[in-house]
Amino acid sequence: MLRVSGSGGVALRDARPVDLPRTLALLEAAGLPREGVAERFGAGYCVAETDGRLVGVAGVEEHGTDALLRSVAVAPRARGSGVGAALVRDRLARAAERGAASVFLLTTTAAGFFPRLGFRRVERAEVPAEVRASEEFAALCPAGAVVMRIDLAGSGARPVPAAAGEGAG
Repeated sequence: MLRVSGSGGVALRDARPVDLPRTLALLEAAGLPREGVAERFGAGYCVAETDGRLVGVAGVEEHGTDALLRSVAVAPRARGSGVGAALVRDRLARAAERGAASVFLLTTTAAGFFPRLGFRRVERAEVPAEVRASEEFAALCPAGAVVMRIDLAGSGARPVPAAAGEGAG
């Protein structure tokens, strides 16, 4: 379990099956797709908790040599505390450990948040076929969603480390 500094006692941990109902409720409240989460829920997801309450979630799915970051959601009461950034960094570290070359994401609401963590906008045509074939990419997110990428291997681009007193997220 990892404690998130400056977040008022929030801890990150790998998701467990018992977390699925609360995760789906959090995603629904955030207006994010829930489809496909149950089928991939587990090791690719982590949750943030405080006092036994789930206050955040993020998942990373492997697709070929790359990965897709999805389902990043933070409860309203925990936003701005660094929880979102910590969840994303945790999932980027997992993707790197699993050998992903790049991580992609789609967003309709947080295009201003992810560049602070090292992501950059890309065109859909730049996304590898394996990632484009994912349910999230192919069917769940609208065509107008912003596509972003961070390279984890061989490019010199790395996720931005947490800054002291950071308040993102």
